[in-house]
Amino acid sequence: MPTAATVLVAGQPSRHALRRFLSHLFAFSVLPGALMLLGEAVLQVSGEAWSVDRVFAFQRAHPDSLYLSGIDQTFYAYKYRGIVEKNASIVVAGSSRVMKFRSPMFGDRADSFYNAGGMLNSLRDVRDFCYALPSSRRPDVLLLGIDLWWLNENVSPVFSFPEEIARGADFSFDEHIAGIRWLLRHPGAFAQESIALPRGTKSMAIGISAREKGGGFRPDGSFKSAWQTPRSEKEWVFVDRETPPTIDRVKNAYANFPPANRVAPDRLALLDSVLARYAQNGVFVIGYLPPFSSEVVGQLQVDARHSLFWVEFRRAMPEVFRRHGFPLIDASDVASFGMDDRAMSDGLHAEEAFQVRVLKALLRDERVRAHFPGVEAVVDRALASPRTNYWDADLGS
Repeated sequence: MPTAATVLVAGQPSRHALRRFLSHLFAFSVLPGALMLLGEAVLQVSGEAWSVDRVFAFQRAHPDSLYLSGIDQTFYAYKYRGIVEKNASIVVAGSSRVMKFRSPMFGDRADSFYNAGGMLNSLRDVRDFCYALPSSRRPDVLLLGIDLWWLNENVSPVFSFPEEIARGADFSFDEHIAGIRWLLRHPGAFAQESIALPRGTKSMAIGISAREKGGGFRPDGSFKSAWQTPRSEKEWVFVDRETPPTIDRVKNAYANFPPANRVAPDRLALLDSVLARYAQNGVFVIGYLPPFSSEVVGQLQVDARHSLFWVEFRRAMPEVFRRHGFPLIDASDVASFGMDDRAMSDGLHAEEAFQVRVLKALLRDERVRAHFPGVEAVVDRALASPRTNYWDADLGS
């Protein structure tokens, strides 16, 4: 039978083993714990973990600031709350293809302008936005960009507007973990942001993409590209920076260009009903068909998988807007505005100098002129300025 002394002696190796185990566990946990703490510091200081409200507060105080998250681009929540906070009388809405309209372009109403480009990516989004926005935040003028594929029945809506605009109120625990995982999968960005921690939030860029690449959303919702503007005539060569290139999608009929031989009747009816509601509520809607590169336009015209749809789309859009007393400008072809593909940063997106020309064309409509006081002077000055090039417009700032 063992004595008490024997039990005590026998217990000593167990306590020693426990201490060794705890020591190894601590040593093993130090590096992951340090990475977690460092990652959290990066998320906070870079602005990645900021709520949308905090981003707006920063941008109100810093008019030159830019915002673009690298981890989770909450376009819908950011732009929707921007409309609500700004209470703008002129709102531009649509996909990323309308992001280059800027407040200085809008003359006397520049201070009451907001660009919600990136928030609408289907006609379902257009409908949901129309019904979601409180009447107290309803704009006087809505410049609405319509994308070709929104009327293609073979392209399904990707996002749920109500779910998307509900995001961004706060950074949840799961989002913190997802953010740290993203940093670990992008060690270059993690290292660069970690090195930058000592300078804190002195940067005017919020979010890792804005800090690393230099582009992002201005306080008016417009987008500043990270692409460097070409400096010589030799450098002004069109390059489709989309991946994969837009023309490849059209030629191979995939992504947002699957074959279609007609405008989807149910989607056209949905657009018609939304325009009717805006007309009833006294909102003046201006339709806008953004441009494609010349090669894309040419392919859409001759490719049997797209040509019938393309022709009907360009015929049906002016008709449905006209039915409700609204104008529409078809800017599908840059050549019709006296420009060429150098006005495009890729096969889908025109830069701000092109949008100035769109506004110039819109001002031919007396109704538009009445809603846009002071715009003509801004546009004419920009077009006459030697500082205006194929991308950048001289807006006097």
